[in-house]
Amino acid sequence: MKELVMEDKKPNPLLSVEEFKKKHRPPINIRWAIQKSYCEMVESGALLRYGRKILIDPDAFWVWLREKGREDA
Repeated sequence: MKELVMEDKKPNPLLSVEEFKKKHRPPINIRWAIQKSYCEMVESGALLRYGRKILIDPDAFWVWLREKGREDA
């Protein structure tokens, strides 16, 4: 089994929905987006569920949103 080595990189913090809304001020209604695209967001790595808590990876979210915008255009 290989050991994971962190090369002086901090992992991106996962944020709750409320924390994400306050810090990043997304241009969409994030709760509606989660409701409509939950599976896609989980597959892309933008969302993670831990128990009842939904956590957002900000970097993965913005990548997902750009891809979703290209698909829907």
